[in-house]
Amino acid sequence: MNIQDILARPVWKRLVLLPGFAELSATSIATADSFFDFIVQRNLPSPSVGDIHNWLGDCTSFERTLRIDQLQEIFAVCQPAFLPVIRETRQFLVPVPKPIAKSTTSVGGPAKSQALRPTYEALDWDPIAPPLRRPPKPRHLSIPPVELPEAYKSDLRRAADGLPAQEAEMQVPARSIVKRMREKLCQYAWFTGHLGIDSELSLAGIDGYLADLKQRLSRRPHGLRWATLRGSAEALLVFARYSGVTPEVIQHLKNYYREFEDRENGQKALKFFALARTGNSTDRILDMADNLLAGVAAEERPKKRHQMRNAATILAVFANAPLRNASAQLVFGETLFWERDEWVIRTRIQKTHARRPEVFQFPIHNEAGRFIDALILNDASAALLPTLREKLLREKRQLFVLFDGYPAAASHIPRIFQTLTGNSFTTLRVMNYTDANIHHGIEGTSLAMPSAHHSTVKTVNKHYKDDVVLAFHCEKLRGRRLQRIENDRKDYGDLKSALESLTVSNTKL
Repeated sequence: MNIQDILARPVWKRLVLLPGFAELSATSIATADSFFDFIVQRNLPSPSVGDIHNWLGDCTSFERTLRIDQLQEIFAVCQPAFLPVIRETRQFLVPVPKPIAKSTTSVGGPAKSQALRPTYEALDWDPIAPPLRRPPKPRHLSIPPVELPEAYKSDLRRAADGLPAQEAEMQVPARSIVKRMREKLCQYAWFTGHLGIDSELSLAGIDGYLADLKQRLSRRPHGLRWATLRGSAEALLVFARYSGVTPEVIQHLKNYYREFEDRENGQKALKFFALARTGNSTDRILDMADNLLAGVAAEERPKKRHQMRNAATILAVFANAPLRNASAQLVFGETLFWERDEWVIRTRIQKTHARRPEVFQFPIHNEAGRFIDALILNDASAALLPTLREKLLREKRQLFVLFDGYPAAASHIPRIFQTLTGNSFTTLRVMNYTDANIHHGIEGTSLAMPSAHHSTVKTVNKHYKDDVVLAFHCEKLRGRRLQRIENDRKDYGDLKSALESLTVSNTKL
């Protein structure tokens, strides 16, 4: 459209009469005309900084700066009152993120989104390959995987690729277990290397490694945790069964595993102590989310507002759907969908010991869904919400991104949750069951199980029942017993009165 056609439009007929309009460039007029079309089509009477960012779209950083310059030139003449919004847009101009290489980071198929997931979920993951970046802490109690025996490296790669185990009846371990197997083998090899014995699994090596680990764990601030010892013995046992070592070694590890498991069952998990210390509950987490979202309007810095929306959404969504760490990285159009006017999580839950993920579908209540909408809108007007929803679902963007548009790392959600609450992300399921039992009694367990993706009550009773819940059940039982005693007394009193009245009647007769 040339400049004559643009100026012939009704919106410009009054503007061309303003002082200084003749000095405006044709390019700036064309840019402003595009912006006018944008706000008219979307019914934005008072465009915000977020609306300007959405209008700029995927322009390069240079194009963004140029278009803002052109808008400022036009509005300085046509509407000076709008200049503060343009200045704020320029001050907090978000750079366009560079496209991330389409690596195979999705489970079960090629990557379709920019979601950042744990390394071991990559289709081409090699458990022996060195890390892409330097670890934050150097190894001091384990060797690099490349120094493991060749046979062990081969078995770890076979397990990562899902190939059958040497033990015919054994299920192929999940990749998270393969990663744990690798780390424990590296620790075991480091220990045997310092003793000058063979790094392959042996009875003497296992005894020495677990005794040394037990001694080191005892010096930790929380003391010896049998769950850690059980996990170490279990990882070595799974590898021994998978790789087909001698039956004596497998049986030796089984004995350790059973002993540590029994001791673990008698020791209260640290997460219960942490919950008791913070006093957190699902209701309290949701209150924190509400307060964070409400405080966004008072924050002047756009980056801080974005971080507050991210944090509030993490608290609200996962307090309702307490997903595991590996499943929490939601992606629009892949694991998060807009259906029948509500957000729905439809993903695959990778349980620790299962090779094949299980399907999990969970509708998010609108009270929690509004946090996702606030995250989508950012600083844009509410009228843009349907358009932005469709855009993100089409682009398959990760739910949680940084202020500059880059996808947040896989550790972002658990880290933010722990920073805000003082509890680990995995305590959400404990809170879920505790609150459900307190509000709904014994039936609360069955009500909470679908959201936590549990199928058996045995697992819940073993790992997620807090002492608060047990005390609540005991109080309920005591109350019911006292009620029965009181009822018996009333029934007895009524019966005695009836007998006395009957006696009196018989006497009169």
